[in-house]
Formats: sequence, structure tokens, C-alpha cells
Amino acid sequence: MSKTANGEGTKFKLKNGQWRAAFFVPLPDGSKKRIYRQFRTRKEADEWLSKIKSEISAGKPVLCSDQLFGEYIEQWYDKYGSVAIRDSTKMNYEGYIRHIERHRINGIHLKNLTTDDLQEFVLYLQNAGHLDTPEESLSAKTVRNIMHMIHKALDHAVGRQLIYHNAADFVELPRVITPDIRVLTEEEIRRFVGAMEGYSLQIALVLMLFCGLRLGECCALTHGDVRCDDGIYYLNVSKSLNRITNFEAKFGEPKTLLRIQETKTSKGKRQVPLLPEVAEKVLAHMAWQQEQAEKSYGTYEDNPWLVANELGHYLDPGTVRKKLKAVAESIGITDFHPHCLRHTYASQAVKCGVPLPYLSDILGHESTSFTAKVYVTLDLEGRANAQAAMSELVKNTFKE
Repeated sequence: MSKTANGEGTKFKLKNGQWRAAFFVPLPDGSKKRIYRQFRTRKEADEWLSKIKSEISAGKPVLCSDQLFGEYIEQWYDKYGSVAIRDSTKMNYEGYIRHIERHRINGIHLKNLTTDDLQEFVLYLQNAGHLDTPEESLSAKTVRNIMHMIHKALDHAVGRQLIYHNAADFVELPRVITPDIRVLTEEEIRRFVGAMEGYSLQIALVLMLFCGLRLGECCALTHGDVRCDDGIYYLNVSKSLNRITNFEAKFGEPKTLLRIQETKTSKGKRQVPLLPEVAEKVLAHMAWQQEQAEKSYGTYEDNPWLVANELGHYLDPGTVRKKLKAVAESIGITDFHPHCLRHTYASQAVKCGVPLPYLSDILGHESTSFTAKVYVTLDLEGRANAQAAMSELVKNTFKE
């Protein structure tokens, strides 16, 4: 063994004629970690030790391996990143990794990845467009989501003492401009409900427009989720139906599938009371489905979905979306999206004076402050009435 001064590292010749060099690298917590490499010649071992010492002196991170960033991000996702997330989030993460694979940061060694590299990647994302439709630019929110995943992965690398610092800490991200929320007018509500009269999918419109449900939550409700306690009918919302990537798909099998999952947030599990008029509509729809079941010779679902096909089985939310959009366009609502029904419910509830804590719970929001931020700003009439409380002061101030 060839010994060197303290802090200079060590090197020794192996039986196979190669040389092994070792060095104790200082870690952020004050401890040290021994790293080593194997080389063909003593000169190569000396050069590696010199390089490690120079990098430490310059404050650069020293990796335990020369792993590429692209390799690291995939390993992080497989072992850690995909463990405690929803399938829909997994689908998003896999798309984000595909973006990384298309950029040069994929081939940069993790220890050499810099803030400048990541900032360049952000600029690339802003111009690169969607994976399948490159002519459509990525939204600022999607760019931020991609970088959030990268930041999370690099934080994990710091925690595992693979690198000293998170290069994503100082990346400047595009500002998300929240689009105007589309809500239906009272006249549009009447026309829409009237146009859906006679359709079995009218129940979907009723549940979103008068209960504030998300489309996926609406499509996941069964008869068993319609309950009554002390004369109050309510919906027991605990799940959501979504189309996700089929991660276990084999050749020739569909790449996506429908899956019933937990609700979007922890507050998503909730009880939504039904207005008497809405309860009447829901019960009438369930009675109609029961009639269909009696005519089906035992092929109807035992516990049918409310939004269902001719045999009481759930429908793809995409199918429901297309149908609602087609009806909306037929009555002149050209900028329709199912989520605007939920927005309409919430904005009308604010106008009617529903207390924000209750509204927040009904909508399944994580906080009352979020509900207020999104929907109170829509209530111009309410703000005008609030200002009216100042009218006496204003009158007295400008009194001649």
C-alpha cells in the first residue's frame, strides 16, 4: 500500500495489477464518507485523487458514483418517487421523465449538474411543447410541475449524501397566470338543464351543478353512496373514477385503463347534503335504474353506478365529458368544460351566503382560504353589498 499524508487519500496495488485509490469525502453533517475507484495504472489513481481534492477545495459536490442524471432520476422514481403517489401522478411523472430524456441534462453526471443546466432545461420546456403534440407549448404550470419533481428527486440525493447541494434551489420558474374561471349564468343553467331533460346523463349534470362534485367523483358514485340520516339525504363521496396509464400493460394490451381511486385530496372524502329538489331527482333516477334492472334478466349491476351505461356499469368520464360538451355547444355554450359546473355551483353558493367553512367542506378543498381565494373574488354583487356598509361614512364625508 502506498500511504499519503492525512487528507491526501490512499492508493494501493491489487493482485490483478490494477490500482485502487480511496478518499474520505467530507459530508454536510460534518462526518466523512470513504469513496474509492479502481484504475489500470498508479498515474490514473494519482490523477483521480488530485481531482477529488481540487473539487472539494472549490466547494463542488463529490458523488459516490459517476451516475448520469437521467439514470438517477429513473432509479429515484422506481425506488422512491412512485411509492406514495396516486396512479394519475405516476402517469404525469413518467411523462416528465420523457421530457428529461429528450434534453442534454439526461447525460450530465449528477455531480456536475448545475443551476445553469436546469435553467436551460426550463427554457427548453417552455418552447419544446407537449410530447405528442409539439406544436402546443407547455403551460407554465406543467413546467413548474416538472421542476417540482426534479427538485424533489435532488433533495433525496442530498439526503442520501450523493451530492452536497440541490442545484434546483435557485432556478427561476415561469409565473402561472390563473385563467379566468368560467361560470354559467342563471339563464344558461336553465337552458342546459332543459336541454338534458330525458337523457340518462342528466344525473351527471345535476350532481356537478347542484352538488359541486368533480367529474371523476360523480362517475364513481353508486346507489350505496346515496344515504339518508335523520331525514337528510346526502352523498357519501369517497372515491373518483379516472383514466390512468396501464403500467403493467403487455404487448397488444391497452395503454390506459379506468380505475376507481381515492379522492383527489384527503378532504375529498366527505358527505355532501342534497337539497330536497336534488334528492328528488336522484331518487327518481335510481328508481328508473331499478326498473331497467328488472328488465335486464339479471345482467344489471347489483349496486349500480348513478352515471351508468344500459347495464348499470360505470361510464368513462371522457364519454360523459364529450356528451355534456356536445349538448352545451348545441345551446350556444361554446367554451364549456365540465369543471365549470363545479365553479358555477361554488360561485352561486357564495352569492347565496353559504358560510365558507361549510362550502369548503362540501367542495372537498384542503382549506377555507383556498375556497375564499378562488370564489369570493367572483362575487361582484357580494363585494358591492359589503361596500354598502361604508355608505354612511362616505355620505358624511362628502356632505356639504
